[in-house]
Amino acid sequence: MNQARMNRPTPHQWIIGENCDLILAHDNHEPVPLITAPARFDPTGPRVRIHHEVYYSAGENETPSKIRHLWFRVLIAERMLAPDGSFFSLSADELRRRLNAVLKETGGLRLTTRAGTIAGLYGKDHVVIQSVFAEAETFEIHLSTRTMNDVPLQARDTWLAAPFNAVSTWGAAVWR
Repeated sequence: MNQARMNRPTPHQWIIGENCDLILAHDNHEPVPLITAPARFDPTGPRVRIHHEVYYSAGENETPSKIRHLWFRVLIAERMLAPDGSFFSLSADELRRRLNAVLKETGGLRLTTRAGTIAGLYGKDHVVIQSVFAEAETFEIHLSTRTMNDVPLQARDTWLAAPFNAVSTWGAAVWR
């Protein structure tokens, strides 16, 4: 086994905020650690954007359809820097292979962020916008969930860290 592969973190060694920014996972595939890409001219930096929507149908007695869309932009390049300043340990080809495998799944996706784990995500219709540059690529990923019972109620409420393999919405995160 080559030395670079031996030094690579195992799935349980990916640490949000240290050697990756996000982890996209599905039970049928290896987790995909990701480095977020900043939006050009945006002083707030990289992030996961969450859009909450409620759709009402024409009938008055019908239950509204609630959906949450998540967008995040990741970088794929050789020799990327991790949040702790070290070099990201996956090659661009390996990262692209893992990401494409997970994004082919239509449901059962999990996204782990600094705020916790969002489970029950699915991709349908428009899922990825890929931008190819001379030395790098960005993937603008769009996933959705119909679970909205975990929306923070107040701005001061924050999520504590969740275990990586969490199965419930926002993992096993608890309110502080």
